[in-house]
Amino acid sequence: MIGYWVDDNPVKTDNDKILATVYKKKGKTLVSIASWADQDKEIGLKINWKKLGIDPAKASITAPEIKNFQQGKTFNLNEKIPVAKGKGWLLIFK
Repeated sequence: MIGYWVDDNPVKTDNDKILATVYKKKGKTLVSIASWADQDKEIGLKINWKKLGIDPAKASITAPEIKNFQQGKTFNLNEKIPVAKGKGWLLIFK
């Protein structure tokens, strides 16, 4: 686990009220996004693919379907991600 508070966290957002914590495994990473923003936002991700050990040319970002939490979705690598106020995402990078 690499918490959002760690300076060299390989995944950060472009919003200081929406934070990312990384759970890294070889070839696959779970990223937990959580919002403390006072309104819905769209965020960009700043990803250090090398530190994650994932080739960005072959990478994917998916949000698995989780009942009563999030709908399944696949995001483009540079796509803005909508984050509702007080909510978040569990994203799988591989």
